[in-house]
Amino acid sequence: MKLKSFLILLILFQFSCKDKKEKQVETWNKRVQEFKIQTKKSSVFDFQKFIISKGKIGEIKIGMLISDAEKFLNQLTKTKAEAYDFGFDGGGFTYIYSLKNQPVIALIPKRDSDEILAIAALSKNLKMNNGLHPESTIAEIQQKYPDIKVNQDIMMDWEFIQDQKNNLQFIFMTNENNQIGEYSELEIPSEPKRIDIKTDWIEIR
Repeated sequence: MKLKSFLILLILFQFSCKDKKEKQVETWNKRVQEFKIQTKKSSVFDFQKFIISKGKIGEIKIGMLISDAEKFLNQLTKTKAEAYDFGFDGGGFTYIYSLKNQPVIALIPKRDSDEILAIAALSKNLKMNNGLHPESTIAEIQQKYPDIKVNQDIMMDWEFIQDQKNNLQFIFMTNENNQIGEYSELEIPSEPKRIDIKTDWIEIR
């Protein structure tokens, strides 16, 4: 009788251990899947949260510290370039943030400072509320700004279109061989003559 009771208890114990082990495995698998989902979500850069507008791109604003801005860019990789590469003289650096080796945004701080002086939208996935973005053509910009004129950047030999209302510029890295406008005098804007040229980036100041 004692042996029979012992065998019954042993069987129950084995089933209990097996059931407990299966529940542990199930719980572990569930946690692993949750971690994978969270990791996947954290690695996705949500471009829709980075609308280009007056003085900012998303939550990143002119005057903000680089260190504070980078809290919104932790999915991106950071590299350093010369500020001159973006048309700023006087020395200093630009910080470029990329997704899978594709530049997304650049932050230009004041020289010898961590304060953001200008922001450059580099990816075509960064858009304004009117739908314009880096890589928009002159023709597409004209649809939103019918009376636009194009200006020369004397220092860089580039051209730009000014959106004074939003205090931003559409930058075109053109040269004398593919100029958008025709300039009879320095610093006098021109009507766009070539409307197929694409924006290289949008600069916010």
